[in-house]
Amino acid sequence: MKKIFIFFFALSTLFVVFTSCKNDDPAADKGELVTATYNASTKTFALKYASGYTNTVNAAIDNSVTPPGASATLNDGTIVSVSDANTSGEATITTSAAISNNKYVNRWIYDQMSIYYLWNNKLSKNPNYSLNPADFFNSILYKYNATTNPEGDRFSWIQEDYVELLKNLNGVSSDEIGFEYTFVWADQAKTHYYALVLYPMTGTDADAKGIDRGRFITKINGQNITPQNYKTLFGGTGTKNLSMADWRFDSATSTYNFQNSGDVAIQMHSDYAENPVYKDSVYTIDNKKIGYLVYNFFARDKGDDSYDYDKLLMNRLDAMKAQGINEMVLDLRYNSGGAVSSAIALASALVKNRSISNVLTTSQYNSIVHNALLKEYGANYNKDYFISQIDTAKIDDKGNVIAWVKITDVPSLNLPRLYVLTSGWTASASEFIINGLKPYMEVILIGETTYGKNVGSISIYEEEDPKNKWGMQPIVVKYFNSEGKSDFTAGFTPNYEVDEFNPDGMVETGDELFLFEFGNTNDPLLGKAISLITGATRAARTTTLPVSSPFRSSQVDKKATFHMQDKHRFDMLDDVRGDEIRKLMEK
Repeated sequence: MKKIFIFFFALSTLFVVFTSCKNDDPAADKGELVTATYNASTKTFALKYASGYTNTVNAAIDNSVTPPGASATLNDGTIVSVSDANTSGEATITTSAAISNNKYVNRWIYDQMSIYYLWNNKLSKNPNYSLNPADFFNSILYKYNATTNPEGDRFSWIQEDYVELLKNLNGVSSDEIGFEYTFVWADQAKTHYYALVLYPMTGTDADAKGIDRGRFITKINGQNITPQNYKTLFGGTGTKNLSMADWRFDSATSTYNFQNSGDVAIQMHSDYAENPVYKDSVYTIDNKKIGYLVYNFFARDKGDDSYDYDKLLMNRLDAMKAQGINEMVLDLRYNSGGAVSSAIALASALVKNRSISNVLTTSQYNSIVHNALLKEYGANYNKDYFISQIDTAKIDDKGNVIAWVKITDVPSLNLPRLYVLTSGWTASASEFIINGLKPYMEVILIGETTYGKNVGSISIYEEEDPKNKWGMQPIVVKYFNSEGKSDFTAGFTPNYEVDEFNPDGMVETGDELFLFEFGNTNDPLLGKAISLITGATRAARTTTLPVSSPFRSSQVDKKATFHMQDKHRFDMLDDVRGDEIRKLMEK
């Protein structure tokens, strides 16, 4: 009996020890960290593991960045973090293995930024290399502040896949719905949106299915469009079911009413390449021949070195010249930028009394890049002149330029003045055109104040590094016109202010959100340009259409627009010197 008692005592002792260890150290079998949710009120992270185990940890707030970040380092080295400590939401989980790779990538980021970044002398001195590369990149930038630092950086960006970055710059989208759009609040409580189509993209299924400018999408796949889900609804792959609504004429009341138009199923596009040359027309009114061009971004081609977009653009301008145009309306209202080389070509075609000895723009780089370019190319290395033809470099096996090959001629329209249609989306390379032409001809702006971007970037990435697929687009250059002017960070104010969503400038009217097709002279921006050219007096309202409208222009939420707010849409790519700069720095 004594032996049996001792045996049971030993078992119970082992059992107690075992269970005590389990209770004291729940980490022993809590499993993988599944989610981390940040609470901005309590400044804590709520952790949930695969086993169901939960825990709450305090956040460390980093006030050295704007907005302040929040993070917590767990016992196993995992870091949970959010980029804005003032906003609750899901946190980023970074494991110890990922942290090691982050440090590798982040040191590359810092090294490259120290060389190329326009404000390299303003980089953060003691950055946290453990951060996710996107957070790290943003943490070291020379921060923009509208009041205290309006010259700061609003535009540098980074992307996890450099291949996607390069596609984006050339208008190639991996998951494209097929139309550009803005949002209109569908209710006074601002709980959900309607999407207002600004234009369909040529050749897409949406274009073929009649998703035209001015139409409304009220739901996608049966779901209301909200600030929380719109990126998911408008992205992805497969088929999207769009619930449509339109203005329809009611003959009984002789008014246009907003009515549902049924559902349309469209196919999403993978690797869709948007052509920026959207529309061109020539109008003959009295003794005036008026050219009209809608150009939606600057790119020479879709990234295949074919120069197809530049060749098409020059071809359309040459055709206008052959028709004898003597006035020109350039529609850049949705053009947020792109390649500097294409901007130089377009400006060269439009300028009055073109001379290839005249300077269009002068570039300013940081001291490292400046000294390298100065040594290699001499004092005029940073001047871009008007051109009469588009050339491409022929490169040998060692990367040296051995010849220049002509792609196409640049026609000279020799215009007396230029009318440019603008909006708050008109940015970077579009503003480059406006600023560069002002010393040489009258440039008349019609629309809204432009965005205000006078700086450009280059693409930096490592093709041969399997540990680093990140690509970044840092600001490296500031542009000045031939008079040394570059002071448009607040945008260019239009000579004639016209809001296409509210053409008569009144809030309580009924036809603000009736958009006309590009080229229709009832379009308020184009109509204003034509009236200025012909001298014809137009009524304050560009159309007398009686519209029964549930909307007002104040309901347009431009800031939430998905495509238009992607940073690559506001890019000005220094493709003139970018490759040369990288080669020099590698030496």
